Amino acid sequence: MRKFILYSSTFMVLNGVAEAACIQTPSCSSLGYESTSSCSGGIKCPFGNAWNCTLINKINSINTQITNLTTKITTLEEKIVTIENSASSSNCTIGDILYSDMSCNTNVVVSKTPIGVIFDITNKLAIGLEESRQYWSTTEFDVPGLSNITSSSAVTADWQGKNNTRVVLEYCKTNGKSCPAFEDVNSYKTEGTQAGDWYLPAMGELNAIYGNKDVLNITLGKIGGTKLGANGYWSSSENSISNAWELYFGNGNVDYSAKYDYRHWRYVRPVLAF
Repeated sequence: MRKFILYSSTFMVLNGVAEAACIQTPSCSSLGYESTSSCSGGIKCPFGNAWNCTLINKINSINTQITNLTTKITTLEEKIVTIENSASSSNCTIGDILYSDMSCNTNVVVSKTPIGVIFDITNKLAIGLEESRQYWSTTEFDVPGLSNITSSSAVTADWQGKNNTRVVLEYCKTNGKSCPAFEDVNSYKTEGTQAGDWYLPAMGELNAIYGNKDVLNITLGKIGGTKLGANGYWSSSENSISNAWELYFGNGNVDYSAKYDYRHWRYVRPVLAF
């Protein structure tokens, strides 16, 4: 009985070895190794000389696409930089955005800070993005050194807003006077500018702003500035001891009003020579 068991076990082991020896080796093609020649980065079939190059070819194709896309992005970035750098203050047009680096552009440049809108290219002038309501002065006084202009035709020839602002501020400071419209624009500042850079426009400059009101408002709307309204705006041009010149942006009427009357709050829009 013991012999029979031994022989039987021996037979089973030998039979198992025989069965294992009969397992067929898989073909390289069935495993995806379809190339008959080697390829850089490919995988060689462990059972023959075939190669699988499909994966590396896909990777190479993707890498080529990434390289091409990177090249296009770099080229586009270079073009954008070129356009931005070429938009200097020497080639501005009316209605362009003035940026804090004193360059200009018709379009919004997200990497830059807008500080104004250009209304005169000959004298390189821009209006600020904000405005306020002020008295011209809080008392009645005549400003020595500032011409008293008596006619509307003559006052529109006054383009000396920066000098007017300086003269009025110096007089008010020296004589203890209050001139809110001038103090307001003198304190106005932005990125790239400081207090004292901006001024109250003379009537000639204010008239030019009114003449370009529509295009200026379009740009102000694009960059979130306060649009020019239809109310009266102060100029820095003086009429007399009692009055100063203003312009109504609703109809373009040029007139003068009392400098300090409580009914004569007027809008003030700062101007910058850039």
